[in-house]
Amino acid sequence: MDFRREVSNGLICDMRKVHSAWPLLLLPLRRLLSITPRQNQSAPIGKAQEMKITKIQLYRIRSGNRGEKGARFGESQYWGGGWQTGSHIANPMSVYPKYAQVRTLWMGPGQDPYAIEIFTDEGVTGCAVNYGGGYFSCAVIEQHFSKFLIGQDPFNIELLWDQMYRSTMPYGLGGVTAMAMSGVDLALWDLMGKALGQPVYRLLGGETKETIPCYATTHPDQISHWKNSGFIGVKIAASWGTADGRMGLIKMQKCLEDCRTSLGEEMELMVDCYLSWDIEFASRMAERVRDCDVKWFEDPLQNGWAEHMNAELRARINPIQVAIGNLEFDVKAFAAILAARACDVIQPEMQWCGGLTAVRRIAAMAKPYDVPVIPHGSGVYNYHFVQSNLNSPFAEYLSVGDGTGVRPIFEAIVGEPLPVDGHVTLGTSPGFGVELNRDLLAPIDFQA
Repeated sequence: MDFRREVSNGLICDMRKVHSAWPLLLLPLRRLLSITPRQNQSAPIGKAQEMKITKIQLYRIRSGNRGEKGARFGESQYWGGGWQTGSHIANPMSVYPKYAQVRTLWMGPGQDPYAIEIFTDEGVTGCAVNYGGGYFSCAVIEQHFSKFLIGQDPFNIELLWDQMYRSTMPYGLGGVTAMAMSGVDLALWDLMGKALGQPVYRLLGGETKETIPCYATTHPDQISHWKNSGFIGVKIAASWGTADGRMGLIKMQKCLEDCRTSLGEEMELMVDCYLSWDIEFASRMAERVRDCDVKWFEDPLQNGWAEHMNAELRARINPIQVAIGNLEFDVKAFAAILAARACDVIQPEMQWCGGLTAVRRIAAMAKPYDVPVIPHGSGVYNYHFVQSNLNSPFAEYLSVGDGTGVRPIFEAIVGEPLPVDGHVTLGTSPGFGVELNRDLLAPIDFQA
C-alpha cells in the first residue's frame, strides 16, 4: 500500500508519520504540515526524516525543599524533604523501635530524586524530574536503557517502553528499575509535546474538565490549615499502626475524630496508612471511626501479591473505601488487583510504576470495572493525565515543607501549576509546560 499523499503545495506527506500525531488531525492542513516531521531531501521519495535521540543527561538534585542533601549524607530528599521525612508517620519499619520515629532513619538512596534530559538531533529536548530512584535509577538508565534510546526516534514511545520493560525482566521488574523507566517515559512525552507544539494532555485525548479539583495531603497536626481552602478534602498520614498495638487504635481513633472536627462536614477525610496496618488493625479501626465518615484507607496492607487480602478487607470495612496501588510497580500487579475487585480506587504512582505509558495501560484496565484512577502524589505529570481522563474525577495535591500551604511539590522544576482555591488549571504550553531548575541540578559523572 502506498501511504504517501500529494498535497496542494507539491510536498509529499508520509501518512505513516501523521498517524503518530492522530489527535491533531482535525487541525487545518497547513498547521498539520507544519508539525509533521520534515522530509529529508536527500532520502528516497516517501522516506521521512526521523528525529533521533543523541544524548541523555542525568542529574542529581543538590538539595531538597529544606536543604536536604540526600540519603548518602543521612538527609533523605524523599518528596523534597519537609514534614514527610521529619514527622512521626507509621510505616513498614515501625515494627523496629530504632527506626520507628522518623522515616529518614531508614530511607535509602532509592528514595532520593533525580532529573533527566533527553536531547535530539533537531534541537528538541524533553525533561522530567522523578522524586524516586535516585542514583540507582540513573545508573540503570545510563548503563542499560541508553542502548535502546540513543539513535532511536523519540516518538516511538511504545517500542522504547516495551524494550525497557522486557530487558529488566531477568533482574528486577519494579522498584528502582520502574522508577528509571518512569523518568525516561515522562521525558519522552515532554519531548513529543514540545516537538508538536502541544501540551501533553492534548496528545492523550484533550480536556475532559475545565479545571482539576484536588484534595490536599498533610500531617494530621496541620489539618486545620486546609479548612475552607477550596480543596475537596484532606488526606492525613497515619501516625499509628499495627506496631503500636491497642494504644495505636486508641490514638488513631482520637486523631481521626479530631480531624473530622477540624474539617467540619463539608470536606472529605482520607487516611494514608503507608503499609503499616494489617487486616485486624484496619478492620477494628473502621468500626471505631464509623461516625467520622472517612472516605478511604490508603495502602493499609503490605504491597506485593496482596490483592486477595485487600479484597477481604474491602468487604469488611465497607462503606470506607480501599485505595491502593501507589506502591505497586508492575502493570500486571494492577491487573490482578482489579480482577480480584480488591480496591475501590486505584492509585498508580506515575513516577514509580513506569511513567505515563504505564498509567494509561492501568487506566484502560480500570475503566471496565468502573474503578476511578486517582494517581498517587502530586505534580504536573499527574495533572496532565487527570485532565485528559474521564475516569479521574480529581487529583492529589501533596503538601511539602511544613505542610500548611500551597507551594511547588518539588523545586527542581520551574513552572509547576499550583492549585488555586483547590483547583489546578493547565495552560497550553507544549510538553508538560515546565523546565528544569538548573540551579538545583548537578550532572552525574558516571566515570568519576
